Amino acid sequence: MQMNCVAQDIQNLDPPRDLECLVDKANLIHPEHAQKIRSRGRRLLEKKETPIFVVTIDKISDHVDEDISIDDFAERLFKHWQIGSSANGRSEETLSKGVLLLVSNESGEARIQLGAGWEEEKFELCQWIYDSVITPRFRASKYSRGILAGFDALQRMTPKGMAILEIDNPHNHVPSPRGSFLANYDSKGGFSPLFILAIVVGLYTLLSVWLYGSNGSAWKFWAKTFSLFTSFKK
Repeated sequence: MQMNCVAQDIQNLDPPRDLECLVDKANLIHPEHAQKIRSRGRRLLEKKETPIFVVTIDKISDHVDEDISIDDFAERLFKHWQIGSSANGRSEETLSKGVLLLVSNESGEARIQLGAGWEEEKFELCQWIYDSVITPRFRASKYSRGILAGFDALQRMTPKGMAILEIDNPHNHVPSPRGSFLANYDSKGGFSPLFILAIVVGLYTLLSVWLYGSNGSAWKFWAKTFSLFTSFKK
């Protein structure tokens, strides 16, 4: 992998070898999780798909001589490694669409850096991934799980990423983090309590009306509820 001469002030942080996507300087990632990231990342690179790089560091000051934020460091590293550039053999479809997931052990922060070729909605999706997928696990000190979950969520943004995840999880449905599903699927990998409650109430209502009609408890409950609601509006 070639490097941009503009950002040679980054020290002690070499890019991974060809077909590699993980640099775990801080040793935050469990070996099993690291193997999954490497395997899935390699397949993305082999298919000349959007590259997703995962980097963990102990602290930013180990790699630059100035005091900068994790946002600035991620942007600088992204350019330094030329992630997703034509220099790394990307196709026209994935050009400028690289992804970097950077984690600092000292601050407990993460940063998702996207290439300029991504659509605006993907930047918003990455904010959701950071807030709802990565951060809750980091707060529970589950850094390795948070990094793996973040990587998988980012992989789903790529055209072939879902197919790779389905190969790795043939018996498990792998949801796409977009649309209305996001509002109901929580960061711990399950549906939100309100969504489950709505499903239960809906099924109960249908079953009660089907079996007992207007004499059923569900019919009486909703009739009373609508009556109270109408009275309240008046």
